[in-house]
Amino acid sequence: MPTNNKTSLGLNSWVGTDKPMRRDFVDDNTLLDALLTSHFNNTDVHLTAADRTQLKEGFVIGTYSGNGAAKQEISLPFDARLVIVFLSLSVCNLYVPSGGYNKNSLAFATKQGNTMGINLGTAKLTVFQTQNTPSNGGTLNNFNCDGGQYNYIAFR
Repeated sequence: MPTNNKTSLGLNSWVGTDKPMRRDFVDDNTLLDALLTSHFNNTDVHLTAADRTQLKEGFVIGTYSGNGAAKQEISLPFDARLVIVFLSLSVCNLYVPSGGYNKNSLAFATKQGNTMGINLGTAKLTVFQTQNTPSNGGTLNNFNCDGGQYNYIAFR
């Protein structure tokens, strides 16, 4: 048993005249093991394996080619929380004065909702292409035009 009792962690604190017992070391090791195990398992101060994956592989950038159909499904490598889709080398939104409508080529999707023209499912993205000219004041969803090259960024 130590003369000076315990440290701030509760470990034995000996002086030169003390005669440590095996039980003192066992108790110290048991206490250290419990403290360290609790600390290492504390996800408020340490990242989980899932957190590390999200940081290291938090997003993917991909492309797809439009086929002109009313909709197309694109497989994603994971179940995304947010996806941004845009037509390469194009403006995000173009007002077509001759028809009085907007041609939309940029969209965002989450599990809670999305902008017009795309939808987010489990490990998949569905994109839509308006098939007919919209009426005055309408919107043409432009996410699958025939031959169009699209980019997307999917976030975990």
